[in-house]
This record gives sequence, C-alpha cells and structure tokens, in this order.
Amino acid sequence: MESTIDWLTDKKNPYISYLTNKNILGKEYLGKTYGSKTVFVIANSEPVASILNLRNENGSWGDKQNSFNPLYKNTFWQLYFLSLLGVKKNIDGIDNGIDLVIEKMQEKDGSFPSRSRYKGILPCMQGIALEMLIRLKYSDNDFTKKAITFINDLAFRENFRCKYRQNLKCPWAAIKILKAFNLVSPKKMTGDILNTKKMASDFLVRYNISKANYPRRKKRSGHWFTFGFPRGCRSDILELVSVLVDAGVNINSNNIKKALDLINSKRGPEGSWKLEYSLNGRMLVDIEHKNKPSKWITYMALKSLYNSNYLKPVSR
Repeated sequence: MESTIDWLTDKKNPYISYLTNKNILGKEYLGKTYGSKTVFVIANSEPVASILNLRNENGSWGDKQNSFNPLYKNTFWQLYFLSLLGVKKNIDGIDNGIDLVIEKMQEKDGSFPSRSRYKGILPCMQGIALEMLIRLKYSDNDFTKKAITFINDLAFRENFRCKYRQNLKCPWAAIKILKAFNLVSPKKMTGDILNTKKMASDFLVRYNISKANYPRRKKRSGHWFTFGFPRGCRSDILELVSVLVDAGVNINSNNIKKALDLINSKRGPEGSWKLEYSLNGRMLVDIEHKNKPSKWITYMALKSLYNSNYLKPVSR
C-alpha cells in the first residue's frame, strides 16, 4: 500500500497529492497551505491547463451558454470539471465564466433548469451546479445561497423524485445533492441543509447498496458497477459510498460494509483501481485513460476505505 500512496502523492497530479495528504494521511496542516501558489500549480498541470487554454476571450467554452448541452462540452461543464480538478475562482477568467453561467442559466428562484432534450428541473443537475459553485469558492455569493434554498425546497416538495425516472425517487439526484451539501462548511450549515442531507442519506441507505437495488420500472443501469471519474450526471457505487462516508452515516451497518467489500474487491494486485467508465471523447479534454490504473478512482476508493475504518489508518 505504501507504493500506492507514493504514486498518489507524487508531483504529477498536484491536486490528488494534496487531497491524499489531507484526507488519507491526515496531514491537516496542508489545509492552510492550499493558497494561491497551490492553485496556480494546479492550473498549470494537465489536464487543467489544456481545458483553460480552450477558452474563448470572454471566458466561455463553445458557443452555447444557456444550456447544459452540448453535454460535457460547453461552459457549464468545463467549469464543473475544473472545480473537480482543484481550480478555484482566483484563476484568471473563472469569474467571467461563472458570470455567464449565472446570467444565462440560473433562474430568479435559484434553479438551473434544463432547456434541451430533458426539459425542466432535473434534481441531479441542481446538485451538480451547487457542487461546482461551492468548489470554486462562491459559497458567499447570493446566487449560491439562492441555489441552496431552491434545492432544500425541492427536496422537501419532491423528495428526489424525477419525472424522467417515472416520478420515482432518483438515487443519482440524492447522491449529487448530498455530495454538494457535504461541501458546506460547518459555519454555514443550516437546519434545512441538515434535513436535506438526512433525507438523502436515509433514502440511499434504505436499499441494498452493493446491488444498487433502488426503485425502478426499467432495467437497472450498469453504470452503478463501473467506477468512473468524472461522473457527470450519472453515478456509481463508489461515488455513492464516498458521499455517504463523507456525510457521516453509520459506517458499521451491514449494508455499508458490503458496499465497501465490493469497492475493495476491485483493487488490482498492484494496489490501485482502474478507470472503468470514462467520458473521454465526449469532453473537450480527456482525463486519464479508460481501463488503466486511475489516480482519481484509487484516491476515492482509499479515502472511503480508510475514513470508514474498513482499512486501518495509514500514517507517514
């Protein structure tokens, strides 16, 4: 396992190195060093630099700024991918891109409706939009606060139901919203946010996680069992377990343990996990290589396994 940690903490991917040191090795002091210098190192690393280099002069990508489509290729998705890769708003031009997204895509009530093939309010996309804003460090902005209020109201009214899932509760929506709310700092955590987190967590742990046995009227999606990064609007068991562990659910339940067993079973003999599902070819810039050892999947898996005490804590 030590060689795997060495691999994750090398300088080839500075953000994964930072996350591994902080969230797996427990080097909390690194949280204070995540400043401008670190962010600019990340901005000059790949694939971040290639994504940034494809921007238009006004800070956008592509030519459609009022929709989630073209899926994974327009301004919204590039900002989302960059947020996952460690970019923050102090990188030149990020403010311009966010201004376009807010102006063209967010409604007065704080929602981000879809205006393309799947029209209306998609609960999964509300979570993804909020996650992006928080990761990019826009938590204090009014548009983020409005998004939070809208999501809380949506969860209370609809309880994660989606019209494109035959009005059944959507586990992918619950995952994306819980993932975003896990990023809210304790100082900004409200009763409404805690209630929404509990609703999402209770729903997700109510069913057999390792079999993704959630209510459905159609065939169960194979996406559940192929681990990928970035995930986009779909999800898998690794992301599900990761958000539950981050949310502080009861990790001693048999349901969680079986899911952790599944995650651990996918570890290769060299100690890493492969990228089984990829958006490569659909994004403007590829991220890692499908069916090859993945730093992102390995980091996510180890973080969940260590933070759930499935594996004994590692120290360096």
